[in-house]
Amino acid sequence: MKKLRILVFASVLCIFYCSSVCAAELETAGPGFSEKVEEEGTEETETTAAEGSEISQENDTSVIIPMDDAFALKLGVSDMHMQNPYNDFKNLKLPAQITRQGDYYFIVDTYNDQVLYASDLWKPIREWRVMDRKLNRPHAIASDGSMYLVVDTDNNRVLCYEYVNGRFQNTQRFDDVGTRPHYIQYDAVTESFFVWSSVTGDMYIIKKESVNNQMYIQEIRHIYELDGFYVRSFRIEGNEVLFPSGNNGYMIVADKDTLQVKERYPVPMEISGMAFAKKIGSYYYMTISTDEKLNHENAKMIRTSDLQSLSLGLYEDVTGYFKDMRVPYYIDYINGSYYVTSHESQKCVYMFNVAEDVIKDVQTVH
Repeated sequence: MKKLRILVFASVLCIFYCSSVCAAELETAGPGFSEKVEEEGTEETETTAAEGSEISQENDTSVIIPMDDAFALKLGVSDMHMQNPYNDFKNLKLPAQITRQGDYYFIVDTYNDQVLYASDLWKPIREWRVMDRKLNRPHAIASDGSMYLVVDTDNNRVLCYEYVNGRFQNTQRFDDVGTRPHYIQYDAVTESFFVWSSVTGDMYIIKKESVNNQMYIQEIRHIYELDGFYVRSFRIEGNEVLFPSGNNGYMIVADKDTLQVKERYPVPMEISGMAFAKKIGSYYYMTISTDEKLNHENAKMIRTSDLQSLSLGLYEDVTGYFKDMRVPYYIDYINGSYYVTSHESQKCVYMFNVAEDVIKDVQTVH
């Protein structure tokens, strides 16, 4: 396996990635880095959460490791009927995601270490309620309609919430979920939560028992060549998974069921630090958080109809549609419109529409 990884790295990275970035530099790469976690991440790069388990399927680029249904830790539930508290902060602080799950809108307020929710998207931010504030740089949330999973990024955890007795309560927990779990998406087709460990190349597949709502890790799907690189997210597109470029310097399209790499798309280093990539209409939209030196000066939002054109620097910069946007992050689709968060500016959440590949109706939500 070690030789295989070396061959993959040699053939791909010598073409696509010409400069190395040490793990300590990742501290400024995006929201949620702390010195302590980066030290841990450096140590864990060569020892993934999958190591030591029996291999189920292996190919030239990835492997599946069954976890024998590793169940979440069950937590106590309060019988007291009450609501979650209101948000104490006047402003959002580097929010990573806005999304709608079930009956509520959620904002993952990363640098305020909390997740907010409201039934009305346009409510003033102080009138949103706090799902949980005992978090450490959370980045994303997903739900199947009854269970809500949050990636507690800098605690390397996934927390499971249920709406019980008038409020969201943390009812289950997964500890030691890779290194900096950074993004989560629920896949209704397979009834699975996909959780991405951003530094180890591991995708955790979490499912739910139908009888008692007990959550468990079914398996871990590992991409060899992403082990040790900081890749911030992924997006399930049909039967494929689209990975934005990280400090590896190229995008990946992988098979959803195995994570076997199907395509690689090199990108210029100035746009290599992508936060997210998503297909909208005929275009791929990408948010750029950093350049190859992990600086935010080159942050922007771009799009292209052909991922192969990125290697030539051919793309459209659409940042100008979003007034005062500084560092765009995740993009979500809510009620027929698209939403994107932004860091390091007073404007934090934008709404926009796309009709026949034309961006229009851009508004600031928060």
